[in-house]
Amino acid sequence: MIVCIYGKGSHAFVEPTLRDLAAAAEARRARLVGATIERLAGPPAAVLPEATFAYLLPFEAPAAEADAPATIDALIASLLPNAAVANSIAAHDLCTDRVLLSERLLERGIPVPETLLTNSPEEARDFIRSHEHVISRDVRMLGRGGGFVVFSDGSGTVIGEARGRRYVIEFEESGLGCRLRHGVLSHPPPFFLQRLITRVGRAGVLLPAQVLRAYVVDEEIPFWTETYRDRVRRPSDFLLSAEAGAPLRFVQVVSDEAKKLARRVAKVVGARIAAVDIIRSDSGYVVLDVVTDGQHLMIDRSFKSLPEYRNAFDLDRHIVNALIDAAG
Repeated sequence: MIVCIYGKGSHAFVEPTLRDLAAAAEARRARLVGATIERLAGPPAAVLPEATFAYLLPFEAPAAEADAPATIDALIASLLPNAAVANSIAAHDLCTDRVLLSERLLERGIPVPETLLTNSPEEARDFIRSHEHVISRDVRMLGRGGGFVVFSDGSGTVIGEARGRRYVIEFEESGLGCRLRHGVLSHPPPFFLQRLITRVGRAGVLLPAQVLRAYVVDEEIPFWTETYRDRVRRPSDFLLSAEAGAPLRFVQVVSDEAKKLARRVAKVVGARIAAVDIIRSDSGYVVLDVVTDGQHLMIDRSFKSLPEYRNAFDLDRHIVNALIDAAG
């Protein structure tokens, strides 16, 4: 039996995925049940020794009781003592921390965009001046927005743009959380900046680079998607992500280099199921992000609404088949 654990407050968001996972299991004459972490953790706790796999979707950690397990790993193990967690807590946590993820990838020789993490406003401004256009991103990847394209104007003022809205950005020495007042975005440290990767089109016009997403399931890649822009009207159009409003399409032909890189990335982060985002630069492919289903994030499944969607692109069917096959 596969138990899909999620949070009570996330039900409306995860329900379509729960339904598709359960349908895929039923097609294989297997059992997959959804259970909230609140119900399992109790009191009283609902221990399910018959579960062979735990598949995690977003949830908030329950309030700790005096005798409760100290970590989420320990909590899941106490509730499902014979179940393997399909994507480990450690792999999911690594993928939500862009700094640790970049460090892990670089340690293993996997290229990422040129990056600066600093608490110094002056270092941040110098990085922007040297690269002309950069992306300012959250250190933690928690599914909020697609970042800002950041650049300096002729007077040296730092400008940020996202979804067509433009702000003056003031890098602060300290503070908690960004604050927007009268078109000025006050940004406290840390500052996580990455070079904006583009490609050169006809007549030297800069265009967004190709951004591919590989859906990796047990080192196999059943399909790929691509985010794109038909036209570039403003700097924020260079942000190619669903969060930034870029459209999505399936890609049938992908290079062997990209396939090899995506598989290697999933293996390096320890994720059985992952969406690996890679971008094609002038010098080859670099890795942008890795997303896993888990406690904090879910892999975006909006591709299921595309007209060309078909059974071969059913990520949840691929996930369930892999788990059932692994259980023997």
